[in-house]
Amino acid sequence: MEINKVADKEEILRIYDENHNYLGKSEKRSVVHENRLFHNEIALWILDTENKKVLLQKRSPNKKQNPNKYALCAGHVVGDETIEEALVKEAKEEIGVDLNLYDYKPLTIIKRTEPKNYCFSYHFYIKLNLPIEAFVIQEEELSEVKYVDYEELKSLVKNNDESVVFKWNEAYKQVFAKLDEIFYNK
Repeated sequence: MEINKVADKEEILRIYDENHNYLGKSEKRSVVHENRLFHNEIALWILDTENKKVLLQKRSPNKKQNPNKYALCAGHVVGDETIEEALVKEAKEEIGVDLNLYDYKPLTIIKRTEPKNYCFSYHFYIKLNLPIEAFVIQEEELSEVKYVDYEELKSLVKNNDESVVFKWNEAYKQVFAKLDEIFYNK
């Protein structure tokens, strides 16, 4: 596993209403989060379907939100980026994966209303079994990546385990129902 350094900057995010209508304005990320303004985010599930595993990344201990917790490759849709441009950018920056080389697919869109994070989160997935050494992590964002058994992850989430950022709620029930379909061909 290699380390990739990318400078952090204040992102400008488009603002939406609770029905996902663009309001025609944008604001700094910190303002968006402080004021619970809806914005777009992306998340990528890397699935090793053969071994029923999911790639998780451990957030850096220096992150303001959820330090040292396991999460997905995820990020904000910045400025005029499209959803897919943001997805490809985040995968390349955070874990060194060029999604243009693979067949990634939409999973679902969830509306999240969490403290300091009101967003529409576009979830994608890719069936991929790369060795851990193939990932190049961005050290400002992450401290490690690892594969976790899918059922173990689901159990952690259902139990609201503090080691993961996901919490068992209606939105993530929807996400895991879609993942069940992929893993178990339902």
